[in-house]
Amino acid sequence: MRRLSLALLVVLASASLAIAGCSQPAPAPTPTKAAAAPAATAPAKASEPTKAAAPATSQPTAAPAAKSNWPEKGKAITILVPWAAGSPNDVFSRMLAPYMEKELGIPVNVEAKPGAGSQIGMTELAKAKPDGYTIGVNSLETTIATYLDPERKAVFDRKAFIPISMMLLEPDSLIGKGGSAYKTAKDLIDAAKAKPESIKVGTNGVMTATHMGVLVIEKAAGVKFASVHFNGSNENSAALLGGHTDAGVVIASGNVSQIKSGDLTLLGPLGDKGYKYPAFPEAKNLADVGYDTAVFWRSLGMDAPAGTPADIVAKYDEVLKKTLENAEFQKKTTDANIITKYMDSKTYGAHWDKSEATMKVLMAELKTETKK
Repeated sequence: MRRLSLALLVVLASASLAIAGCSQPAPAPTPTKAAAAPAATAPAKASEPTKAAAPATSQPTAAPAAKSNWPEKGKAITILVPWAAGSPNDVFSRMLAPYMEKELGIPVNVEAKPGAGSQIGMTELAKAKPDGYTIGVNSLETTIATYLDPERKAVFDRKAFIPISMMLLEPDSLIGKGGSAYKTAKDLIDAAKAKPESIKVGTNGVMTATHMGVLVIEKAAGVKFASVHFNGSNENSAALLGGHTDAGVVIASGNVSQIKSGDLTLLGPLGDKGYKYPAFPEAKNLADVGYDTAVFWRSLGMDAPAGTPADIVAKYDEVLKKTLENAEFQKKTTDANIITKYMDSKTYGAHWDKSEATMKVLMAELKTETKK
């Protein structure tokens, strides 16, 4: 692949994106390479991405508010999770469900719909009946990359969804295998400089947030890894534990137990300078050790299919805000190393539009520069 232009590096360093998921390991498949993904870029503040005024929004208009008996007794709500059962996004959704049930008074079921880097699940959400009984978890940056890439042939775009609430915000992290020769990020990067495209770094899949994180590290450090793309975080982590890869870019909250046990090593979060990763406050961000633009955040939201009535969207937003601010729920997420961040529907929608606008600027060059 040819290197991205200096101009792109500047954009990467200044743009504000955030976001998908990692988990406990499962048996590792044979690593396979795949086409490169678009990179997303970093927030300016040390704790979270910069909030900015939205560009002209492409957010779909919810159906006009009308008197409704939603939610009806005897019915159930389904939360679609476009990642594997047991992934952090799935686990988090199952933590949410009982609190939502209490507020809404009807059952809330979680259904994992993994595959194609979340495209299968997001397709099902986009096609769901907009009656308020089907909503879905959105790994935002992965979703944007999917529908902006014509080769993915996504049947959905920005207008297919209505943002309900932002729920999570966390930087990607670079991890290594415990006991390996790469004890620091510099060790790994120096090895990649000495032998370009020889150091295998795993991602959760093509055009996922973790793939974008790999690209951000490469540009910040001036190196080229041999990216290896798996079908989700389980496979990515398992491949590293099994010695199939040299490192991985993950969402570290899904690997805290392995890091604490020494099976994996946290080489560095991709947070801004000075950011303190909650579970590992002593960990140095790559931006703190000389790789200033190695910053990438992932964001996770809850969406409804376009056409869902406005009063239902507003009720969901109210329920999620109440849940995310609930002291008992906050203790559970803290104990599970989950980093929550609430944004209301309007703010989340503005964040989405800004993220999409940034990636539209990057997409053409990324698609060109990542082809050999």
